[in-house]
Formats: sequence, C-alpha cells, structure tokens
Amino acid sequence: MWMFLALALPVLGASDPSTQRLWSALKHITGLTDSELSYFADELLSLQPPSQKTLWQEKVHCNKGTCAPEVASRLIAALGEGGNLPSRAFELFPGDPLYNYWKESDRQEFHSWVDGEAAEEETIEALMPEGQPLATGRIQAAHFTWKARGLVSKLLGPAADTYGALGRCLEWDTPFYTIKAFGPLCFRHDVLQYADPRAGRPEKMQTYLKGTRVMALDVLKPPTWMPNDYGLVVCFFVLEHVPDPHQAARGIAQFLNPGGFLLLGAPFTDGVHGCPDDFFRYTPHGLRKVAEGANLEVLMEFSPGTPVAAAGDTMPSWA
Repeated sequence: MWMFLALALPVLGASDPSTQRLWSALKHITGLTDSELSYFADELLSLQPPSQKTLWQEKVHCNKGTCAPEVASRLIAALGEGGNLPSRAFELFPGDPLYNYWKESDRQEFHSWVDGEAAEEETIEALMPEGQPLATGRIQAAHFTWKARGLVSKLLGPAADTYGALGRCLEWDTPFYTIKAFGPLCFRHDVLQYADPRAGRPEKMQTYLKGTRVMALDVLKPPTWMPNDYGLVVCFFVLEHVPDPHQAARGIAQFLNPGGFLLLGAPFTDGVHGCPDDFFRYTPHGLRKVAEGANLEVLMEFSPGTPVAAAGDTMPSWA
C-alpha cells in the first residue's frame, strides 16, 4: 500500500482506474487541488522511507476498513522522521496557515465572562474564552465543564435552584468558567493570580465593595490569610506550570470548605509554554494521583484524548 501510494500519485494523467480513484479520494478528503497534490507527491518521493518500512511490509498488512488509518500512520512516521512534522507550533504565529482564521474566528465567536452566564443552547461555543477559538484544550475544557456542571447540580439536589448554593467560587486569572457555566450558583466570583515579586506582583488580597476578592499568592506556600470558604474552585491549565504539583494541589485544596468542588484540568500532550515556567504533563492516572494526594475524592474523570487528538496538538486529562 505504501509503495503504491508513493508511485501512483505522480501519474496524474494515468488511465489506470485505481490510480485515478486514489487521486480522486485524496482530493475528496483533503480538499487540495491537482497542483497541490502534485506537490504532495513530489515531497513524498523526496523523503527517505521510514526506518520501520521493511518491518511493516513483512509483518503489518491492512484490509478493507483498516487501510486508511494504516496509511495515515505511515505517512506521519515518514514525515516525522523527515523533519516535516509538526507543521505548526503550539501557539499560532504570523505566517502559519491558520493564523488569520484564528483571528477571524475569534472576532466572530468572542465570548467573555462580562457577558454573564451562558444559555444552555450555546453549550460548547459559549465556553470558549476570547483569544482561543481553535485551541483543542479549550474545547475539551468546555466539554468537561458542562459535564461537571451537570454533576454538581445533581449533587446539590433541590439547592441547585437556590441563588449562591455553592457559596464563593474561585478561578485563576478571570472568572470565565465560574460565571459562564455556574452563574448564579456562585454567591461571589473571585479571582486568583500568580504572585510574582520579580514582576512587581506581591502577595495580597483585595476585597472590592460588593465583596469580590482578587488574590495574588503562591499555592506552594499559602499565606496565613488565605481564605478557605470556597464551594467551587476551577483550576485549569495551572498544574503544568508549578514545580511541585502535589504540594500545589494540597494548597489548592485548602481553599475548599467541606463538601466543596474542585475542577482540575491539565494537559497530556501540549506545546511548551511558559507562565513563566512549564514543568509537567499528566496522564489520567497521574492527575488522579495528584488529586487524591491532596485528600480529595475524585467524582468524575474526563480524558478525551484519542490518537486523533494526540496527532493534533493537545490532549488534556481532567478530574
């Protein structure tokens, strides 16, 4: 199959029905033009065969229903060994083919916590923060948040219809998920920021007129004034940035009052990104270990990672 693909593609004008059928199939699935597929064929022929090609030919064969994914796997291997993958970085940049579409999509689907609680019919799109419309991890976070919202409401029972049933809610940087997904279940929507004396951001807590808190602190070394009266804490895309996740999880757990809920999310495969540092990636079992090590009971896991997601950009685990 691999040799047939490599040799047949360049024969654009060939009358062989199987060759024409393969070419039509590639146009159908990729949306590429004849000239673009010709470039594709030239690039494949310029590559060195993958190191495992002989083994595949001897041991691995496909049949109807399995050949398409097998071809894709071999293409990924060849392009990876040839240095042609990945095709883009973790964060899009000017010059990336998707860069302008990222910006365009963000203008069309701009969601901010200032718009208030999301309507049920908005579902996933409503939980995509501004500036990140095509981020795989954010799409997965949206799915997880809606699932967690349903479970929390179920566990609250009749109290779920009461304003402020969760008490205070806390989230990193902005109250996006607490407002958009949990809305009136939260009596207050507080914000936690990283304390960084090097950047002129000392540890402090500011309480505003209506009672909202904005805190800057280090969860690895919680200050004595850190409150512990939260019914919900949302902690997404944080634990990969701390040098000791187990200690951080214990610090985060201290925010919760008895019976409080923690939504915890961290990536499995992700590009290196500093805020200001980037240390770890998590398997589902690894994230569960971190949560249970902080004396938290895991009520739900959401691990949407698949080979398709792994071949893309991100595959977080959630607990």
